[in-house]
Amino acid sequence: MISIGWNPAPPEPDIVVHHHESGDHLVLECKASGFGSESSTAGQARKLLVAGADAESALSVSGDAFILYTLPAEDADLQMQCLEELRAEVEEAGFDAAAHGTLGLEIDESGLWAELRLSQPCTKSHIVKVLGRVLVSPAVGGDSRPLYLIPYDPTTADNQDPAEKAYCYRQLLERVYLAAIRVLGTAQVPDSVVLVGDDLLREATFGISNKWQAKELNSLKVNLLRGMATILGKRELKGKVHFHTSRLEVLLNGDIDRQAAINMLLKANSEQLATEGLTGQLDVEDGVDESSSTNET
Repeated sequence: MISIGWNPAPPEPDIVVHHHESGDHLVLECKASGFGSESSTAGQARKLLVAGADAESALSVSGDAFILYTLPAEDADLQMQCLEELRAEVEEAGFDAAAHGTLGLEIDESGLWAELRLSQPCTKSHIVKVLGRVLVSPAVGGDSRPLYLIPYDPTTADNQDPAEKAYCYRQLLERVYLAAIRVLGTAQVPDSVVLVGDDLLREATFGISNKWQAKELNSLKVNLLRGMATILGKRELKGKVHFHTSRLEVLLNGDIDRQAAINMLLKANSEQLATEGLTGQLDVEDGVDESSSTNET
């Protein structure tokens, strides 16, 4: 029996899609490009193949796991060859290997396409239905990034170049601003409106943040609220914005205050704020009351 060297840390895939009726899972690992069996990334792939072979133990489910590498379509064929090489390695070492394949993404004049392929034929109807090439979004203008469910992920930000990181953070900021605008716009003034960090992030990520357990999320929510406090604590609302660790209270004395708050968020320079937020340069201005922020955990 041969030996495969890897560290003891468990694999942590990017996305796990659960099919409730069968218990089956699509385990998605996203990569900007393909990799070979000799690369450092291959270690995680080996662990995913082994862990996915026993989905009940690894995922506490009764179904099967399908390990899929999501990457540009032009890299899919070589990536499938790499996965087959890794499968052969782990099986030669005495381990079972999970079903696996690729999810290739491609942008052309029609829009964004995705093609799911497996290395071996599958007889499960719910899996067969999602195989093949499908149009995900028409006419995306050559850029698939607006489709990000979670635009900015602090757990992977260190792997992004500065421009991409700023873009992703800016997208999250804009979604959070829009969520806050909806709350402000429906308030019955006069009122003290409470903007809750968990609620805003939930709406900005289509509910996915409910299942997001990264410890880095706490500081992200604080930074988002603190940045919003900076925007709102000016002019008409100076002295009416109170920042806490998990929420922001905005005192709206009437329609003029409400419209002022909405206009401030609509006109916010999200590009500049994204840069400041990522570099730790964001300061809370005099108009924002931060005195109670230390009273919460």
